[in-house]
Amino acid sequence: MDSRAAIEHDRDQAAPIRQFRSRLAWAPPIVFTLSWVAFVINQGHLERVRVQWRAAGTMVFGSFVAGSTPQGGGAVAFPVFTKVLEVPAAVARSFSLSIQASGMVMAALTIVIAGRKIDWGALRRGVVGGGIGFGFGAAALNDYSTPFADSVLNSAYVKVTFTIAIAALAYIVFLCFGQGANGTDTIAQWTSRSTIFLLGFTFVGGILSALTGSGVDVLLFFFVVVVAGLHPRVAVPTSIVAMAIVSAAGLVLFGIVDGQLIIGLDDMGAVSTVDGAPVGPLPATRFDLFGLWLAAAPIVVWGAPIGSWVASKMSSGQLITFVAAMALLEVATTVVFLDALHDDIALIAYFFFGTLAALFGVGLLGRHRHWILQTSQIHGAGSPGE
Repeated sequence: MDSRAAIEHDRDQAAPIRQFRSRLAWAPPIVFTLSWVAFVINQGHLERVRVQWRAAGTMVFGSFVAGSTPQGGGAVAFPVFTKVLEVPAAVARSFSLSIQASGMVMAALTIVIAGRKIDWGALRRGVVGGGIGFGFGAAALNDYSTPFADSVLNSAYVKVTFTIAIAALAYIVFLCFGQGANGTDTIAQWTSRSTIFLLGFTFVGGILSALTGSGVDVLLFFFVVVVAGLHPRVAVPTSIVAMAIVSAAGLVLFGIVDGQLIIGLDDMGAVSTVDGAPVGPLPATRFDLFGLWLAAAPIVVWGAPIGSWVASKMSSGQLITFVAAMALLEVATTVVFLDALHDDIALIAYFFFGTLAALFGVGLLGRHRHWILQTSQIHGAGSPGE
């Protein structure tokens, strides 16, 4: 048997296994959905779910983005909730983390079960850096004397900082498109310097995640594509799994330990208690974090895996075009809907010069990637920024 015949034989032998794994990947969403239906009916939460239809509608698109791009569902939920639905930034952050702990974890499970390529070395380092940054941001930059642990930072600057990171992401995928999405399937060698840089990037991403609900995935994608030369097709699922893990930690910290998901409603359906402490009454459509999560959960457990599956079927050009379009949409919605960006000169200057600095930084990283990687040769094809 010649080598070509041997390869075809191995491929034929592996086909039934791939088909089985692809079908098995849909088991977690099915189990979750059946459990959700039983819980909602048994606990009488159908009206609570109906009231939060806007959250569910938002996450139809948000969950697809979460599963198909290096932006979490929070990249859609946070700006839509804060800019359009007038949900406080702290509630939007906790919702983003809680809902990603459902949708992106489901997407991560389907990615792993279906056998999609992940760079495990980058994932481990990214989760460590992101986890430490998330812990620091959650502990030092949020006020736990408020019901939803409001950020101690100006919310407008938090929103704009997140948008700046997304603008840099759009630039990166634009470079990928221009160079034909070149890259390696794995990062062959990790040095002390490259590890430190990745930990630093994801540390910042973790802080952003503690403030907005997303960020580890974006900053991890930055580094592995621009510096390490990883192909976007591998970088996207790697970043999704990393954000899923950090989001699960966020659900535990904000939702359970801080009690933000323990919401009590009065006879009129308004929020009256958070973790047993009296508040308000506050409008349920803006403050009922558990109701918001409950309404969107069955959407995201299907939307994120479907987004991941669609992304796996896209060509490289289609994938990076879609990622770029979603990133540019986030930037556009910030410019249009964030009122403070229309009349606050200091915020406008921060947005303008911050974006320029981020784009310059992407190019600088690309030019100095040899030094960061401590190698005179790139393992594989070139990366954006060179």
